[in-house]
Amino acid sequence: MNYLKYGRASCVLLLLISCVALNGCMKEQNSPATKTNHALSLQNDDKMISYSKKLDTLVKKLHIVNDENKDSDTRQNKLEEFTQKLNSLLNEPESVEMKDEELVEKFENNLTILTKSFPLKNGQLNVRVMNYRAPKTVTGTIGDKYTFIQWWSTKRLVHAQMIEDGGPELTTDFVVRDSDKGIQLLLGGYVSIYHPDPVFVVLWEFSGEKWTQKEIVTDKIKLPDAWELNEDIDEFILENRQHDSMSIGVLDHGDGFLINSDDSEQNLIIEFSKSGEVRIDSEYSTALNTHSELQSYELIQEEYSKNGIVIKYPQITKLKNIAKQKSLNKILKADALEGLHDYADSNAGVHVEIDYEIKGQSERFLSVQYTGIHYVKDAAYPTHMFYTTNLDMKQVSRIRLRDLIKVEKPFIELIKSGKITAVQPEQQGLISDFTKDDLIQLLANADVTKGSPAEAEMESFSYLTSDSLGISIPVAHAVGDHAEYEIRLAQIPDNIKQNKELWTELSSVVDQPATVVNEERLDTNQYEVEESQSFQTTLEGFGKVRFVSTQAKKDEIPKNYFFLLDDRERVIYSFPDLYGNEWWYADEGVEAVAFKDVNKDGLKDVIIIAYYETGSGPDGAKPFPIADIYFQKKNKTFTTIPALDETLNDQGHNRTIKDVVQYVSKQRINVN
Repeated sequence: MNYLKYGRASCVLLLLISCVALNGCMKEQNSPATKTNHALSLQNDDKMISYSKKLDTLVKKLHIVNDENKDSDTRQNKLEEFTQKLNSLLNEPESVEMKDEELVEKFENNLTILTKSFPLKNGQLNVRVMNYRAPKTVTGTIGDKYTFIQWWSTKRLVHAQMIEDGGPELTTDFVVRDSDKGIQLLLGGYVSIYHPDPVFVVLWEFSGEKWTQKEIVTDKIKLPDAWELNEDIDEFILENRQHDSMSIGVLDHGDGFLINSDDSEQNLIIEFSKSGEVRIDSEYSTALNTHSELQSYELIQEEYSKNGIVIKYPQITKLKNIAKQKSLNKILKADALEGLHDYADSNAGVHVEIDYEIKGQSERFLSVQYTGIHYVKDAAYPTHMFYTTNLDMKQVSRIRLRDLIKVEKPFIELIKSGKITAVQPEQQGLISDFTKDDLIQLLANADVTKGSPAEAEMESFSYLTSDSLGISIPVAHAVGDHAEYEIRLAQIPDNIKQNKELWTELSSVVDQPATVVNEERLDTNQYEVEESQSFQTTLEGFGKVRFVSTQAKKDEIPKNYFFLLDDRERVIYSFPDLYGNEWWYADEGVEAVAFKDVNKDGLKDVIIIAYYETGSGPDGAKPFPIADIYFQKKNKTFTTIPALDETLNDQGHNRTIKDVVQYVSKQRINVN
């Protein structure tokens, strides 16, 4: 019994000690600051959990809207619920915690989203424009789109408004600015049922905690001959009668838009003054030609379309000599359509799609490059087509390679010496597969078409740029069907040139010797060279160089770095950080490199596509592409454009070199 008494007393003593200790802990935990922080943390966690559940519910509604096995009434009802609930969800502060790409991925790429931040008189304003296109199997038309505007000054003051309910417009760019009438929102994009033609512009003003659309007064607006303005209630729609493809983007100073038709030299500028007046100016781009101020003609686009065959080709207009213009246009049309008329009246399941690019243009020369595909029903694969037309504008005649070059052994040896550069770097080594005799036979007959697409696959062609001579040779389908190489005009010796009179009018850029930086070689202990994405090339500011892709660790995170080396492996230029380096892990390396004058300023730029990982979250190890462009400047440096990088990658134009070039070539870019 005494043992039990002592044991009971010990337990009571221990319990008292425990209570004292626990009371002290509770006092510490329940201090005012700790209690408040804990409560806020729990509150935020609850809000995020609640918001995540609402998102999941909304995604389930989207699944029903997209489910073609459901009846139309059910899908229509869910469509109305989805758009209303999405608008409500965008009014919640938690929505701005998610990045654009996260929301797009959450909704399975059914949304397009663009977010920008603007400094205004009353402080910084963040604005997000979100587009959703309903399935045509629900609405009966491909034009039903919904546009939402979300805005916030702080993450606690978030608002959203649906401004387009079932209309056709797809907003692709916008700007917010202060005006005499208050805060204005300028939206621009495509009337997408006709995408990419025409474009629209609308004006909204902020008042009473909401956006209200305002009329754009167009009474005094005068447009160039080729342009049409179609007013539709409070917006106006612009079309160019001569061209199919258009692009629209915000002006540098943010007071309007630059609109252009891709195959035209004429751009349209729409500016909104602070007082609300609208001004439209036209400007002429010199992108395709450094001598455009001397040109006495313009180019328009024509199209042949019949029985699955679509061919676009240029035609000359506004040439003073009408007879010469007709003759030149006849050559252009004949070359563009050569051999394809054999299929025009057949129903053999032939599909041909060809577009063109102006490679060189001056008062004396016009060089046109055609690319596309032709496919015959039941064939194993489509064929990539390539052919060109080079015109002597003065003599009204075609220019063939043999008119410019003596296609003999000295020229072939020049090519074999490595002074010629592949347009697609991965094709650089293919030319070594040809013997000298093979190349002489191919190139001596360059630019002579044999009359059918099948025969054209085995032909070679040439073209001219502002500073280079290009040649195209046939290669195996597995490596592209054709390969293009360019050699700078300044590197072609006089003894190889054929027609001295023509050469006197061919402009050339003299190669500049590269400047060595500190006589240092690349530190291969720090930088691991990726040989498959390193190439010999020629750049206007540097001459012949080796472009090197490398990977190195910075703060234990792998990053991509790029250099130019001279013939002694010394570093002559270090490129700025790649766009993806700032945030992600470069475990996947570089996917593609290309050297191309993207902004048509006569200087080759460098296009990079690399794959990155986030390194965190459930999809942390899932690689995704990031594209970036290094624009070459006249001062022998390269620069990037962060806003362009962001848009290029957010909108998904980053998977192939072709995607990047097609998107960026439509932008107005001047880095000098």
